Amino acid sequence: MDKRIEPELPSITPDLDQVETYKQSLNPSNNPPSSSGEGPEQHATPAKKAGVMSWLGALSIIALAAGSYGLYQQNLTTQAQLLESSKRIAQLERALSATGEEMGESAGAIQAKLAALSERTDELWSQMDKLWASAWRRNQSEIKKLKEQTSALAKSQTDQANTQSGVATKVATLSQSQTDLAFKLSLLEEQQQAAQALKSQLTSINTDLDQLKSQSRGRDAKQVEIGGTLAQLEMTQNALAEQLERLETRLAAAAKTQQAVN
Repeated sequence: MDKRIEPELPSITPDLDQVETYKQSLNPSNNPPSSSGEGPEQHATPAKKAGVMSWLGALSIIALAAGSYGLYQQNLTTQAQLLESSKRIAQLERALSATGEEMGESAGAIQAKLAALSERTDELWSQMDKLWASAWRRNQSEIKKLKEQTSALAKSQTDQANTQSGVATKVATLSQSQTDLAFKLSLLEEQQQAAQALKSQLTSINTDLDQLKSQSRGRDAKQVEIGGTLAQLEMTQNALAEQLERLETRLAAAAKTQQAVN
C-alpha cells in the first residue's frame, strides 16, 4: 500500500503592525477628553462634539465588525470544504485498504482526485488570502479617514476652549474694573459730602463775617482787631473756596469717567 500524501495547507498569519493597528482601531478610549466649560452654555458644544465622536467610533467598530464577520464566514466555508475534502480522502483511504486489486486499478484515478483536491484547497486558501488583504486595506482606509475626522474635531474643541478661556479672562477684567470704579465712586461720594460740609462752614463763616462787618461800623475802638480777624477770616474763606473748587473739579472728572465706562 502506498503511503498517503498529506497536502500542505498554507496558513494565514497577519503582521504584528496589522494586529497593533487593528487593536488601536477597536480602542477609541485613547482620544483626548474634551475640556469642560464653566457654564451650561459652555457644556453644550463639547457635549455635541463628543456625541459626534462617539457616533464615528461606533461606525468604525461596525465597519470592522462587518469585515471581520465576512472573513469569519469565508473561513467557516473554507473549513467546511476542507472537512469535506478530509472526509473524502478518508473514504478513499478506506476504499484503498479494502482490496489490493481495486487499489491497484484505481490508484491513478485516486491520485488524480487527490491532486485535484490539493489544487482546490490551494485555490481556496489563495482566495481567502486575497479577501483578507482586500478587507484589511479597505478597513485601513476607513480607519485613516475616521482618525483624521477625530483629529479635526479635537482641534476644533481645543480652539473653542481657548476662545472660552479668553472670554472668561475679559469678563474677569471687566468685573475688576467695575469693582475699582465702584470704589472710586464711593471715595468721590465721601469727598462730595466733605465738600458739602465745607460749603456749610463757608456759609457760617460768611455769616460771621457779615456780623463782624456790621459790628465794625459801630465799634471804632476795635476796628484794628476786627480788621485782623476779618483778614484771617478772608484767608480762611479763600482757602476753603479753593478746596471746594478742587473737589468740584474732581467730581466733574469722575462723572465723565462713569459716563465713558457706561
